[in-house]
Amino acid sequence: MSLSIDPALRGILPWTRACFVCGQDNVRGLRLKSRVQDGVIFLEYTTRPADLGYRHIVHGGISMTLLDEVMTWAAILACRRACVAAEMTARLKQPLVVGQTLRVEGRISGGRARLALTDGEIRDAGGRILVTATGKYVPMSRTDAALSAEDFVAGPGALDPAVLLASTPGPR
Repeated sequence: MSLSIDPALRGILPWTRACFVCGQDNVRGLRLKSRVQDGVIFLEYTTRPADLGYRHIVHGGISMTLLDEVMTWAAILACRRACVAAEMTARLKQPLVVGQTLRVEGRISGGRARLALTDGEIRDAGGRILVTATGKYVPMSRTDAALSAEDFVAGPGALDPAVLLASTPGPR
């Protein structure tokens, strides 16, 4: 049986305390909120001067970080268990620049219970694709997943992490 995200699932995804992208307590983090709608995970982000690599171009690692966030959530929702990246590949088609508003999307493209395959993309405000990515994600061990679950925040208006992470039996 191939993995998928329930197309009826909609809303703001929970966040964590510590994560660089979504962590509410991470003083150096981005504090972004991801959403799910129609089987697609997305977030919006406006690039900052702190994101620069070269003097005029946003660091490629920022692109990968944003894509990892939405593709990880795609894997989590499909596997119903905390997941981590095993492999990511990106194609940077156009440079990102400071002040640019981006839409970052991730979705499941296939896989099974122990390996979720994902696709992602970053688009500019006009819808032009700037970066594409693929990823392979694996569910965490039960021990690591339990530790991670303690970091999730069931914030106002967000989907309940306990329901989203109600996993079926998997690797220990």
